[in-house]
Amino acid sequence: MGIVLVWREPKVKEESGLSKSTRWRLEKAGEFPKKIQLGPRAVGWRAEEIIEWVKARGEAKSAPIGRHRAE
Repeated sequence: MGIVLVWREPKVKEESGLSKSTRWRLEKAGEFPKKIQLGPRAVGWRAEEIIEWVKARGEAKSAPIGRHRAE
């Protein structure tokens, strides 16, 4: 098995452009990669999954992120 690059909170926020609470909501809804437990008080995300998620969002720019009111 190869090396798995794990990003912590600041990098995931930078790369996704989403706040912690928005990512939490999307993750709970199955629309954002799941975090992994690194230790008792530490979590991270697999960098490859975040990169793929960002790429997919770029290909579907018309799809809303998070909760938006219909106008």
